[in-house]
Amino acid sequence: MRPAPLALAGVLLAVVGCAPSPQERGTLALAECRLPGLERAARCGSHEVWEDRAAAKGRRIAIKVAVIPARRRGAEPDPIVVLAGGPGQGAIALASQVAPLFSRLNDSRDIVLVDQRGTGGSNPLDCAPDDGAGLQAVFEDALPEKVVSRCLEEIDADPRQYATPTAVADLDEVLGALGHARVNLWGGSYGTRVALEFMRRHPQRVRTATLDGVAPAGMKLPLSFVTDGEAAFERLVADCEAESGCSKAFPGLRRDLSALRSRLARQPARVEISDPVTGEPQDVRVTENVFLSGLFRPLYAPEISSLLPLAVARAAGGDFNPLLAQNLEFTEALADNLAVGMHLSVVCSEDVPRITQADLASASRAFFGRALVDDFLRACRLWPRANVPADYFDPVRSEVPVLILSGGIDPATPPRYGEAVLAGLPNARHAIAPNLSHGVSGHGCAPRLIEKFVRGADAKSLDARCLERIPRPLFVLPAGARP
Repeated sequence: MRPAPLALAGVLLAVVGCAPSPQERGTLALAECRLPGLERAARCGSHEVWEDRAAAKGRRIAIKVAVIPARRRGAEPDPIVVLAGGPGQGAIALASQVAPLFSRLNDSRDIVLVDQRGTGGSNPLDCAPDDGAGLQAVFEDALPEKVVSRCLEEIDADPRQYATPTAVADLDEVLGALGHARVNLWGGSYGTRVALEFMRRHPQRVRTATLDGVAPAGMKLPLSFVTDGEAAFERLVADCEAESGCSKAFPGLRRDLSALRSRLARQPARVEISDPVTGEPQDVRVTENVFLSGLFRPLYAPEISSLLPLAVARAAGGDFNPLLAQNLEFTEALADNLAVGMHLSVVCSEDVPRITQADLASASRAFFGRALVDDFLRACRLWPRANVPADYFDPVRSEVPVLILSGGIDPATPPRYGEAVLAGLPNARHAIAPNLSHGVSGHGCAPRLIEKFVRGADAKSLDARCLERIPRPLFVLPAGARP
């Protein structure tokens, strides 16, 4: 989820082994292909669907599919289906990240990656950045109206056809074309919203679902970042104060934060930073909003947020480079695999229309403010809006076995959303990793928990206490500060 990979938060199908029954036989032709970061060959193909599924006429678009085949013959008939985050990430580009996560399951099950319509290789709704803005635009994390308008002119698509319910219908059709009667869903961040809607519309096709960082349709992006980001940041400051080394090294952390914010609101700072592509120095204007964005993004990953107290202390002394550098690396990683147009098609149709004046008034009083929210309000006034089913925002109720994973310090999809969806899932288990942030699946014992869950299709009996023992990374201190 913007402004970070939601992930992590924010993450391929040869029909091998036992042949499917005639009514399940797939029709989608797959050919050997190579995916970046994978040693083994995968199988790739595409399946055409109507862009306007309701009209069933007009433009057709290709949905790109990739499969990492099971290593053993006689593979289980129910593969792992990876649903990427964002919204706007393509699943296939995440192959090298998810393959290790499902390595043991991949012995006997295929891993299926489908680029959701509007992402990756499936008619991506890519918006070219404002090249003239340079690094300033990266740190502002803005969606200028001229960029949104130009994107609408350039994309070969009807943006109203790229919301989640339509993508869910595509996925059901693609899985049928691959010959899979039942599958095991794994969704990260926005991918959990897709998984939940798929469970609502096509429960008979879901054997299990793993939801990592729940982002239900009922949340309001990006408004939710204001509340959840503030809670995560307050937890970080409190954790620093509770750790002897951090509190000793940065005794004035809260004072520095307040003073920096006030100073930048009155007088933005001018900072020179090297362009990561050209190596040339560029001037960046550090405003209050740039500073706040610089505090928010690292919260997605404890390994990065552990640098924040040091970065704030350095900024208080006039050196903003540590704060900007870690944000630059984080943002560049996101931009490589995010279709901004598809992101807007989802958020402008499903989230922004439900933001009220009372919501905005509350956001104005919050630590991170409403700058990001206002940015989306402006963009969504230009972006065409899709219609969604009347029951789309109703809680999903399903008997499907579900494993819900949440990071206790997640600024985007904290445990409260996992608890909300748990109410409608009687065969679900909500496992919380208190010291992890956005994306739990790849940490500590989580891969083994997922493996056990998928094999047994039983979340209730899982012992997930091992997640509680995963520590938060130590805060980075000045040289010589920690014995």
